[in-house]
Amino acid sequence: MNTKLSNIKNIAWAFAIVLSLAVVLVGLGFAAFTRHHGAIERPTVLLGEAAAARDAAAAAEKKAEDAAKAKDAGTVYLLGESGDAGQSYIDSLTFLADSAMVGLRDYGLLSGGTGTAQVWSSGTGVIPASQLASFTIRYPGDGSEISPADAAMIAKPKTLVISLGSDSLAQVSESAFIASFEGLVRNVQQASPNTTIIICTLSGVTGSYAGSDGLNNAMIADANRWLSQVCADCGVYLTDAASSISDANGALLAEYASSNGKTPNSAGLTRVLQYLRTHAVV
Repeated sequence: MNTKLSNIKNIAWAFAIVLSLAVVLVGLGFAAFTRHHGAIERPTVLLGEAAAARDAAAAAEKKAEDAAKAKDAGTVYLLGESGDAGQSYIDSLTFLADSAMVGLRDYGLLSGGTGTAQVWSSGTGVIPASQLASFTIRYPGDGSEISPADAAMIAKPKTLVISLGSDSLAQVSESAFIASFEGLVRNVQQASPNTTIIICTLSGVTGSYAGSDGLNNAMIADANRWLSQVCADCGVYLTDAASSISDANGALLAEYASSNGKTPNSAGLTRVLQYLRTHAVV
């Protein structure tokens, strides 16, 4: 009886050992299989790839959005002749102007007359070319002194026409002019991405002009080339509105000049407005 019981125990132990060995072999086989196919280690790699793919997709989307908001860098988008866009187009424009075009407000040539909110300028109407990166305007909404970018962030103008650069032009270098003008444009673009920006060429001075600022038509011709570079770099429109009141050499025509020989008079600015509405963004 004892012998029979002992044999049963031995068989049970043998069976248990065989079963244990089988379990171990199955476990080893499973581990080898999963290691071969990477099921244990791959999740970390997949997460990294997923993050990279996500970042790449986000970057591509941002690039597409930026391309939709701005023209291709390196191309000058000069506004050609269009149909007459009408007074409603002029009424939709906001002007960031120095002394050359602040007369749009001071002569009362826009809707709202001399109290128009369409013109942004400094308190004096003068904005030195050397201060394009740091000047403030007197915001028409409340009379506060704020930067053009802050004004754009508040007002979100549909179209901003920028006419700057003639004041104290003789005191600024090409590199400083371009850098500060581009900084101004990019700050406005960031503050109000949906605003269309148009940069105006600078009008010349009369042939007899002899102002103490040393300005002459050769300087203005140079500045207009610099403005073309700004437009190309920032992907904004250029309008040659100054040509409508200038002679073939770029000098301001006497009939369109104020008594100082430098800034356009009421007739000159009316001519500029007519040019803008027939060379519109369509």
